[in-house]
Amino acid sequence: MLAPARSRHLSGSASPERDSQKQSDVSSSASSSLGQTGSVLSAHSLEFTPVLSRQQQQQQQQPQSQQQLQPQSQQQQTYVTLTEPINYRHLLERAVNCDWSYIVSKIVHNNDQQASIFLQQKLKVGTPDQKYEIIEAIVEQAYPLMVNRFGNFLVQRCFEHGTPEQIEGIAGAVRGNVLTLAMDAFGCHVVQKALDCVEEKVKAEMVMELLSRVADTVVHRYACHVWQKLFELRWEGTPPVIMKYVNQELRGMWTQVALGETGSLVVQNIFENCVEEDKRPCIEEVLENIDIIARGQWGNWVIQHMIEQGSKADSERALDAVINNAVAYSMDQYASKVIEKMLKHCSSEVVDRYLTKICEGRPERPRIPLIDIASDAHGNYLIQYILHNATKPQQDLVAAQIKKHMVSLRGSKWGSKCAWIVERYRSQQAQGHPHYSNSNSTGGGSGMSQQQSGGSSVNSYSGPSSSMSMSGNNSVSGNGGHYRHR
Repeated sequence: MLAPARSRHLSGSASPERDSQKQSDVSSSASSSLGQTGSVLSAHSLEFTPVLSRQQQQQQQQPQSQQQLQPQSQQQQTYVTLTEPINYRHLLERAVNCDWSYIVSKIVHNNDQQASIFLQQKLKVGTPDQKYEIIEAIVEQAYPLMVNRFGNFLVQRCFEHGTPEQIEGIAGAVRGNVLTLAMDAFGCHVVQKALDCVEEKVKAEMVMELLSRVADTVVHRYACHVWQKLFELRWEGTPPVIMKYVNQELRGMWTQVALGETGSLVVQNIFENCVEEDKRPCIEEVLENIDIIARGQWGNWVIQHMIEQGSKADSERALDAVINNAVAYSMDQYASKVIEKMLKHCSSEVVDRYLTKICEGRPERPRIPLIDIASDAHGNYLIQYILHNATKPQQDLVAAQIKKHMVSLRGSKWGSKCAWIVERYRSQQAQGHPHYSNSNSTGGGSGMSQQQSGGSSVNSYSGPSSSMSMSGNNSVSGNGGHYRHR
């Protein structure tokens, strides 16, 4: 039984030499098959290896035993070893060069974020020759980079560091693809950057491409940002007639545009940046359908913008419509924001008109609308705001009406907030220093904060410059800035 085992052992004793010879032959054949550049992602690829002379290429094809006998200075040198990833920190050194096209390809084919960051940094710190070569490599693959998650940032940097000829090359990749890029999550950023940097002739060509599909792009999730950029542009010469085509295309559709999440931003941008003649058709249609738009989740921001930033005539027309529907708007989830903007922005005369409207009683129903508003989930914040920030006569008027219905309000989840403010005022009045305090039992400190149960909405006040946020994730700045919702 031992003889076969010994024979196997003896026969296997010679195998290590044959195996090492086979492995040497395999590695030699693999090295010769890969040639000068190695594997695609090898650290010994051409992009990280100096160009070899004919003598060095012959030395590379020699057996490994002969290569080891040569001096270390004559052997091939690389930036990184086979067992290490690309050393981008080393490549950032000013004197270090590499095959930039290879790095760009890593972004396009491998979605490599580190490669994109590296090239952006290299454009900042590299030499003029390096910047030129990098941008040349980017221009060769400009369009795939524009629609790439990380590559679009690199293309935008090229508009800042490239020569006029290189910028023209990138613009050539944009030309003819404006619609596709504008409706792409990443390409839309490149189009906006291009509108800032290209020549006006190219810019006008891009605009004409966008005008071919106005209705689809104005309300598009990504293209709407390109439209906003378009309305903000400054033209040195005669600008293209943009709004003429827009008004023709969207005639009778401005209401639907204003009701959309993205379209409402475009409408507000038109109000801010277009001349009176260009934006008049849009304004007229919005005012004609103000009741529908004010009740919209996104449309209410358009009406708020008109009240605060519109011309005096347009603002008064909007206020008249809002006050005529003050009771219904005050108890609407979204239209109540329009009422809030009116109370904060307009004069005390407008507040008097609002109070007169909601204090009008009916013979068949002694309970006035003000009490219904104070008991409403959305309207009670408006009454609280008046009690905290209106003039003294206006505060006393509201408090007097609330006192008449104190039993009803105490039994209401939302009305109890207003009743508490009035009761606190009465207790302070008895102590000799009456004041409608800006603090309540839930918030404390200055301002007023109230969070509805269940987390459905959060409303907050902190004086005239505060903001109010409800469901819909919108925010209105109290300093008269742009409205933006995300």
